[in-house]
Amino acid sequence: MSVFDADGHIIEPEEMFAEMEAEFYPNRPLMVPLPLDTARGKRDACWIVGGQALPSLDGKGPNFFLAGDSHSQSMTASVQAQTLQDVKVRLADLDRMGIHNQVIFPTLFLVAVAEDPRLEAALFRAYNNYVKRACDRSGGRLKWVALIPLRDPALAEQELRRASDMGAAAVLTLGMSWNLSLHEPSFLPIFRTASELDLPVCVHFGWGSKVLTDLFAGSNTSFCSATTPVLWSFYYLMLSGVLDRLPKLKLGFLESGAGWVPYVIDQVRRRIKPHTVLIKDRSAARSATRDPLDYFKEDRVFVAGESEEDLSYLVSRLGEDCLMMASDYPHGDASADEEFVKSVQVREDLSPTAKEKILGGNAERFYRC
Repeated sequence: MSVFDADGHIIEPEEMFAEMEAEFYPNRPLMVPLPLDTARGKRDACWIVGGQALPSLDGKGPNFFLAGDSHSQSMTASVQAQTLQDVKVRLADLDRMGIHNQVIFPTLFLVAVAEDPRLEAALFRAYNNYVKRACDRSGGRLKWVALIPLRDPALAEQELRRASDMGAAAVLTLGMSWNLSLHEPSFLPIFRTASELDLPVCVHFGWGSKVLTDLFAGSNTSFCSATTPVLWSFYYLMLSGVLDRLPKLKLGFLESGAGWVPYVIDQVRRRIKPHTVLIKDRSAARSATRDPLDYFKEDRVFVAGESEEDLSYLVSRLGEDCLMMASDYPHGDASADEEFVKSVQVREDLSPTAKEKILGGNAERFYRC
């Protein structure tokens, strides 16, 4: 059985931005060291990018670490593995976890970093170039997900086609793109291009909306600002009709668990077919939207779960062909599931076929490999 990690990460090194175009190079992200006695403690560095410090120093938004700071140096995963500067070391770590393939997602760009879409596009080009070169050194074991500037449809389509030609396995969006929800009509042409290129769209945990990010601080920020937008986007996208208008489009929902999916499907169903008996012509209140489970059955919607979830219940509700597993390596935070291979293999409530699909087969079918 070949294990396919649906969601790993890179800790972006400063050298990633060394080749940015001359126009944007002066505004490249700069890594700044911090004293150990700030509120960030051993996470003693931050990025200066787009006129802001990331992570922020006021406790709002993410609390990720940077390559080479005291926290990153204290981890069992080496800095060179975190940054993909040494791909062989990364692959050796995957071997120890029993993982053959891994899909690479960003860290810095799980945050809305540049208000100017042109600067954002330049940053994403630099990211895509760096990660593609790193994955090319892995002998096919590492795949990568492309970043595109969704708020500028022309630039987004240009980068989407370039990333496709470069061999991207999917395209990334957060649950919100700045203050725009994913069902916005302006995103439809981008989703259409992705579907034509056979590139799945990955809706990933992240701080995509500054408005939301500014509402929460401390331990609440991850769930409230970064997880819940993934749930919202699922709800909106299931009701938007986009999967019917684009019959080749595939959607994945990642780093937010999977236990919520049956609940939100039930909420969508109540919207499609209200349960009220107070309306005489109940057919007039029904939406023409299809049942969300249809898209799961058609291999159009996938979700990354967590190994301690009630996977047997999820299989009973969603089927065994849509669930994936992810390590979140090398973040080592609340989403971490580096031992998911062992955890799933020892479960007695899943069939051998279901285990094989959840540990690898489904992710391999979802991504463009």
